[in-house]
Amino acid sequence: MRKALILGTNAGQADIITYLKENNWDVHSCGHKKEGPGCNLAHKFHLVNTIDKEAVKELAAKIEADIVYSVSSDSAIRTATWVSEKLKMPTLLNSDIIDLFHYKERLREFLNLNNINTVKYKKINSIDQIKDWNIVPCVVKPSDSQGQRGVELIEDIEKLYKSVDNALKQSSTNTAIIEEYLEGVEISTNMLIQNYNVILNEFTERLVHGKEYFGLPKGHSIPIRSVPENNIQQAKEIVIELVEKLKIKDAVLYIQLKVTENGPKIIEVAPRLDGCHIWRLLKHARGYDLRQYAIDCLTGNKINHKVADENTNYTLKFHQLPTYTLFDESLLSFPENIEFNEYRYKKYEEIPAINGKLEVVGYYITKD
Repeated sequence: MRKALILGTNAGQADIITYLKENNWDVHSCGHKKEGPGCNLAHKFHLVNTIDKEAVKELAAKIEADIVYSVSSDSAIRTATWVSEKLKMPTLLNSDIIDLFHYKERLREFLNLNNINTVKYKKINSIDQIKDWNIVPCVVKPSDSQGQRGVELIEDIEKLYKSVDNALKQSSTNTAIIEEYLEGVEISTNMLIQNYNVILNEFTERLVHGKEYFGLPKGHSIPIRSVPENNIQQAKEIVIELVEKLKIKDAVLYIQLKVTENGPKIIEVAPRLDGCHIWRLLKHARGYDLRQYAIDCLTGNKINHKVADENTNYTLKFHQLPTYTLFDESLLSFPENIEFNEYRYKKYEEIPAINGKLEVVGYYITKD
């Protein structure tokens, strides 16, 4: 039986663990503490921190894993890639490209220098370096944080110092980035590249909260409904240009963009499956399983992509409650005609801090 080591135990990892188990893999998971659905779903859980590369390498060798993999986690996919390289196991992207996507200032520099799309930005290592920045609104981000941690929209230049100080503290490299704020509709794509061919470039509309919960998603819909077709085509060309410039042979990418008045602009690139369960939205709407594609791509199996009716509209919406409140499904509201519904917590279980604001406690899918 083939053996997989999955780094992390959150709801995103639970999705890939479930797929692997259903397809006769012996699945091991690990994390710095035993919490999350991936602990009990895996055949065996190991108390190993996913950012401790040497410890993960030792574990992978000990259990004789065939693959080391992770989804929905920027830090874990870096470890999975490094370990796989060291142990000569299957990998998709190499660590250099993984790091290019991980460090936000490196990605922005690459995009600007290659004229893929340009955005004004500044790399910051100390508070003193922000005195010549005068563009507002702007967005402050830690260079290497995950998700929306430390990300803040600044509309008053006087608040910039405090925001940058916070971002620097949340960065393991003491680095932050300030970017001009991009106004527009958010869209994203799950891309799959195999043997230099773009097999999949599937765009969805990213539904987001307003400024109160800046950057936090509410859900995703397919097809995109708030952006003209010519802008979607531009976005497709931009992400393909990125792939071609980097000479990517095999990869699974999740790319977020904003469609501005000057066209689509890339916001983030993640070298992994997203953490929003979009695979299930795509499975309902298009009939294929992105989890299968990811594992097939990693293990070298040829992918034969087939798409169902592309005119069917579906929406994935998150159940969300404030950080540190107690989970109670009676507090949630959603339509009756749902096709799928899932909760992450049991009744009266405390909701831990993920982004520290409004936490995803589950999600549902509707056919529109």
